Amino acid sequence: MSALGTSAQIAVAIAGFAGVVVVFRGESVQDWGRVEKFWLRLLLVNSILPLAFSMVGLLTLAIEPELPGIWQWCSGFAAVFLIPYAALILKTLRHFMPGELRAAGGNKVIAYTLYGLLVAACLLQLFNVTMLAAFWPFFSAIIFLLLGSMYQFVRLVVTPQKPGA
Repeated sequence: MSALGTSAQIAVAIAGFAGVVVVFRGESVQDWGRVEKFWLRLLLVNSILPLAFSMVGLLTLAIEPELPGIWQWCSGFAAVFLIPYAALILKTLRHFMPGELRAAGGNKVIAYTLYGLLVAACLLQLFNVTMLAAFWPFFSAIIFLLLGSMYQFVRLVVTPQKPGA
């Protein structure tokens, strides 16, 4: 399916932008603040997971004869990674000091809105495994993650650096 191939290419391109982010920031990643390092991890994971999901989807499509419940299996695979990832993000967000996110140029409302979209993607995968067995819920997780990685890229490039952050 061409949608999966295209999403894999986009994921690789976005992961490559992480190097651009490091160059634009002008300092070593080790010198970044906790929030900025978290954003970089989000950028990388939000591009690596869609790449992995796209590749698994392409692999399952290549199997002859076509597997029954192919999209249920793919959504199950996605849920295995998305649910712990969502838990890790929530844990990290809760461990930031009051005002730390804002001091780095972030916003709690946006952070928790993006987290809510990730939770929705997780729930959609579980619903697809148990009820739908359709392509679109699986692909929506890929799209949500790619949109999240694009947001992280823009945030890291555009947000001004704070001295000592």
